[in-house]
Amino acid sequence: MVRLNLSINKDLKESYYIQIYKQIKKQILNTTIKEGDKLPSIRQVAIKLDINQNTVIQSYHLLEEKGFINKISGKGCFVAKISDFKIEQKEIALIESFKYGQKEKNGIDFYNGTPAYEYFPIKQFEQFTKEVISECGGEIFQYQSVQGVDSLREILAEDLERDGIFVTKDRIQITSGTQQALDIIIKLFTKDRKPTVVLSSPTYPNALNIFKDCCNIKDMDIKKDGWDLDEFEKLLKEEKIDFIYEVINYQNPTGVIWSLEKRERLLKLSKEYNFYIIEDDSFSEFYYTDEKPELLKSLDKIGEEKIIYIKTFSKILMPGIGLALMVVPENLLENILLVKYGLDTTTSGLNQKILEKFIKTKELENHLLNIREIFKKKKELMFELLKRIQNLEIMHIPEGGFFIWVKLADCIDGEKFYKECKENGVFLLPGSVFYSDRRDACKIRLSFISPSLKEIIKGIGIIEHLLLLSVIENSKTCGN
Repeated sequence: MVRLNLSINKDLKESYYIQIYKQIKKQILNTTIKEGDKLPSIRQVAIKLDINQNTVIQSYHLLEEKGFINKISGKGCFVAKISDFKIEQKEIALIESFKYGQKEKNGIDFYNGTPAYEYFPIKQFEQFTKEVISECGGEIFQYQSVQGVDSLREILAEDLERDGIFVTKDRIQITSGTQQALDIIIKLFTKDRKPTVVLSSPTYPNALNIFKDCCNIKDMDIKKDGWDLDEFEKLLKEEKIDFIYEVINYQNPTGVIWSLEKRERLLKLSKEYNFYIIEDDSFSEFYYTDEKPELLKSLDKIGEEKIIYIKTFSKILMPGIGLALMVVPENLLENILLVKYGLDTTTSGLNQKILEKFIKTKELENHLLNIREIFKKKKELMFELLKRIQNLEIMHIPEGGFFIWVKLADCIDGEKFYKECKENGVFLLPGSVFYSDRRDACKIRLSFISPSLKEIIKGIGIIEHLLLLSVIENSKTCGN
């Protein structure tokens, strides 16, 4: 590893990261440091200069963008070949055309956890794409700030304020979706050991898949208003918990919304037992009552923060937008930036600026008003049809979200029933995929957002018929 000759002149108006960039660039060009030399780590430079690590990240990012260094994941940053430099001309090729919608299935889709492509605001997206390219030119296809486009983070900070979350743009991290946000958090907690995470039982299957190999998983049964927190506190007294993951509003798959009393107590416990809470806000914008539910993050006190808040725009706009935001406690921010830099240097600047326009022009707000009304009608229709069916119990009446969680008669195997539905052109998810131990196979999750009203009527009719056949087939075990 080479030794860099670096210093910060506080009297200069020039940003610190630009000063560092120019000094390293000069040392590369005059061959003080040579091709293949490894640069000191971001942390080492930050300590030496007594500056924020994010400043060094920006310097290294700019050096990489200009072609002076190459970043090798897991190894560090190395001086590039002079002949490979494309100084001031480096441009990223535009990714393939934006792909709309989901893969179509031949049948009735009660499976999908993302709105169907016909609800995507395609015209507005196309219009904003043209406007962004016209306004920004080729610069929009360059690497953006690791933390996210400044102007987008500013407007998101204003948006969050309306939800009772008071942060500056510097506290917001843009990621390429919820999954990347969770990957960042896991890497943050798995540096020295295997952390312990507590999940609801049942819970979001992708969360199970992400956490299962790198974390110790503990389960808490989800009740009609959240966890039994007396039971949870017993667990806290027995084991060290690093963090919990939960969808507080309209939990997936149950549709449960945590009560205010349990939210407040959960936050109190997080401080008392020193664990973090990952609040996955996937569904709070899809409320079918008069008011949007409050966010758990809005209860987090500045200086005592224990909540890592994640909000995805994949369900609100379209999956291909590939954007989510994180609001993290201040003491975790620098490490979050370091992990993000190691995972993914940048997130699409084009999509970030498009999202910014959706918010500024109120098109996002109008889009949500429209699809909420459509989804509410579908939810009400499916609920009315389901509650008439024998040998089936609706576990929770959802006030928002995308799903209805259903329990079948004990004599019916959920996975077998799932296969029978699939053979008859109805796609749904068996309850077993939502449990870490694959239990409760007699439950199913039904999504109401993709099918048309006619398809809902037809699909629920097929389910009712197949349930009747299953009960007849298992008449002895069903007690008839």
